[in-house]
Amino acid sequence: MAIETRYETVPWLRSVDNSSNISAANKGILDKDDFLKLLITELKYQDPMEPMKDKEFIAQMASFTSLEQMKNLNTGFEKLSGLVTDNLLPAIQLNQASSMIGKEVKYLNPETNEEQEEGEDEEQEKLLSGIVSSVIMKDGQAYCVINGKNIALSSIVEINTSKSTDDKIMNEILQEMKKLVDAMAGGAENDG
Repeated sequence: MAIETRYETVPWLRSVDNSSNISAANKGILDKDDFLKLLITELKYQDPMEPMKDKEFIAQMASFTSLEQMKNLNTGFEKLSGLVTDNLLPAIQLNQASSMIGKEVKYLNPETNEEQEEGEDEEQEKLLSGIVSSVIMKDGQAYCVINGKNIALSSIVEINTSKSTDDKIMNEILQEMKKLVDAMAGGAENDG
């Protein structure tokens, strides 16, 4: 059983979507097929004593070719836009969000009401802080998990790089080692 492999240089132009032809016909807009039918009908019923001039025919063919190329470009741009929106942007968001894992961030409190005026119910802080423990993707959007809550990237207002989890753990380890060394040094003096 042979497997056929096809390579194409522009992947978003692989196939032509015929659904746009149907929608164009439904909207009353002429498309390339209608233009071609009109041109064939004009050639079919032209006066044989006064056939269409070469210049007119060439101009109509150039218009047909331009229409075809514009439609192909539009289809290609729509597919490219879909690929960027569906694949590239979520990957960029995931990359940005994952770089915040282990860092302390400040974010807008998702439980505060944006319409809340100053002075009203100030017990709920507008900004909260926490350490990003992980990142998840949900409905094409990246969310940082902070204190068990999913926080959208757009809600994060500050990233504190100086107080990362690794730094805090390292400082705690160094303090415990210092206590241990002090205890060992104190014990060695008592033995002597």
